[in-house]
Amino acid sequence: MNLKIKPIGIIKTSNSGLADLLIYSDFEKVLGGTMVEKGTKMLIVHKNMESSDQHQVQVSAAELVNRKGNLLTVKGINADNDSVIDVRLYN
Repeated sequence: MNLKIKPIGIIKTSNSGLADLLIYSDFEKVLGGTMVEKGTKMLIVHKNMESSDQHQVQVSAAELVNRKGNLLTVKGINADNDSVIDVRLYN
């Protein structure tokens, strides 16, 4: 069974080993008023639409390095040009 899920953002990997998560403005409420600060641990649900991988989604743990509005810079995620489906905080 295949699911069609509308992405809430996109992941772009930089040369420094960090990744930028751009959360689309329509979905910025996902981040809401949550106090997200440097060092916050996050779970990111994402999917590479170009992948032939049979898994529909991946869940990656990452650590927040910086946040500017709806742009999150994280470390610890191995993804590029993936669609972001959800972002959750965890301890």
